[in-house]
Amino acid sequence: MTDESPRTKPEKLPKTKTELEALVLAELRAAPQCGAAVHVTVVPYDNYRVGAIWEVASCNPGASAPEACERALCDIVSRLQQRFDIAGEVRRDQRTIKRFKAKATT
Repeated sequence: MTDESPRTKPEKLPKTKTELEALVLAELRAAPQCGAAVHVTVVPYDNYRVGAIWEVASCNPGASAPEACERALCDIVSRLQQRFDIAGEVRRDQRTIKRFKAKATT
């Protein structure tokens, strides 16, 4: 088992909402039966129990099979959430650490 404390976790690369949508859509279109997908919408997500700060709120599969796209999205989003954060969003646990550090220095 690996130690995934905040100090040993690799930093996630920041991507804009538009960049994340393009990444997700490109991977979705490469998935079997999802080549005609038209659009995905990425939104910020702040839940301290989950290690991600963004999610896909909607997907237009176009002429692709909706069920196949939904299954593919689950895998794609899960994998990309481990590598990328949405730019400009601050994780709740980071805000807590910053507040704690500020109180400790006063």
